[in-house]
Order: sequence, then C-alpha cells, then structure tokens
Amino acid sequence: MRAGLVGNMINKELVKLRFEKNLRTYDNSAVVQRKMAKILAEKIASLCGTSFSKIFEFGVGTGFLTRDIIEKIDFDEYCANDIMEESGDYVKKIIKNAKFLQGDIEKIEPGGKYGLIISNAVMQWVLDFDDVILKMKNHLNEGGYFAFTTFGEKNYSEIKETTGLALNYLKSETLRQKCEKYFDILYLEEEIETLYFDSPLDVLRHIKSSGTNGLKPLKWTFSKLKSFEHFYFENFRENNKVKLTYNPIFVVLRAKM
Repeated sequence: MRAGLVGNMINKELVKLRFEKNLRTYDNSAVVQRKMAKILAEKIASLCGTSFSKIFEFGVGTGFLTRDIIEKIDFDEYCANDIMEESGDYVKKIIKNAKFLQGDIEKIEPGGKYGLIISNAVMQWVLDFDDVILKMKNHLNEGGYFAFTTFGEKNYSEIKETTGLALNYLKSETLRQKCEKYFDILYLEEEIETLYFDSPLDVLRHIKSSGTNGLKPLKWTFSKLKSFEHFYFENFRENNKVKLTYNPIFVVLRAKM
C-alpha cells in the first residue's frame, strides 16, 4: 500500500485526545503494556530494592505500573504525572494520598528529588529523549534509580510497511548509548511480542482502542481501506490470522555519582 504516506512527527495533542477518548477500553486492549508493567515492577524490586522514601511516576495512564509497584515496593510519598487530567482519578483510586501533576513531562518539572523514577510505555512519545533522561537524572537522589519501558524499531512494523507511518523508535543500542551518558545501566533488554487478529480491520480497532497512535491521521477512503486490507492479508497472514508486532524494551538505570 504505502502510497507515499511517510510521516513520523508525533502530535502531542493528538496523543492526548486519543488516549482520553479510549481510556475506558485501554485496560482491556493494552495487553502488551500491562505485561510490560508487571515485568518492569519485578525488575525494579530485584535490582533497585523494595523501599523508597519518594517515588515519581510519569505517564501513569490508568495505573498499570502503579498497581504492580504497590504490590512490591514500600514508599512514603508517591507523585504521579500524566498529560491527561483524568489519570489523576485513576491513580488516587490506587493510592489515596498520591500527589498528581497534570501536564506534558517534557514541559513540567517533577519538583524535588526522588529515590526512584518510573514510567511504562511512555518514552516513545517524547520528542527530545536526551532532554527527558537528563531531567530525570537531575530529579534523582544521589545513586537514585530510573526505570522505564519503551518500544524498539520493530514495533508496529506491519503498520509501517503497509501505510508508511511510524514513530521514530530508537534502536536498543542507540538507547543504551544515550542512557549511559548519565546512568549506570543495570538492565536493558528487548523482546518481541506478537498479537494475532482475525482481520486487518481488527488490527486497526485494537490500535484505536488502546489509544496508541499519535501520528497524523490517515484519511481513509473505501479504496484505501480495501487496499490496506489486501496488502495486510497478503503480507502478514499466519494460519488464517494476521499479526501485529510489539517490540518492548525494558531499562533499569542508576544515576552516576
């Protein structure tokens, strides 16, 4: 298909709008992000410890990571952030006395210093990766930890090949090089998760219901949709199902002294 639709600039307002519209379906649809949160919480507990004075989580969403963290980590203060104001309601149902900061993590300041900063499936949305990791480093206590998940270059590879649209996902090696400027890398691994659907249209519904597309919208016509279906079926069908690839990356860092 492709048809010259190459474009990869993230639209933050579109990201916010699509997540807001699909908050109610996110928990059921974002199966990979849920698994990522669980794995990250386990890595944090094993590599960073299980007790912190203050924790900051950005991009809290509906609280996947928050729920997993409170099962494994003790803390005195919890501050959460998201670009969506509604996320404050979700996190306060999980942690009643949590502080919530609404806004784009690239524009707001977390305030104070933390022993642990965490984030699940958010870093792929930032426009300036280097600036954000430096900001997090500056808001950590000496020797504090920054743990996050993101997605690698193979993520949604079928969508990229079919439409020409994709985020600027970082290769894991590039991500490693950027992180080691400010942190000791305790863990950095990537995985491949493949989901299967009955049809290409179900793939599109899945992406929509999980709110995970912040690129410029495609202007679907009947012919473009049929072309999308045909190309997807021809190239990404396995055992009468069509696949969609996720490429999660798990990162656990300790601030350099």
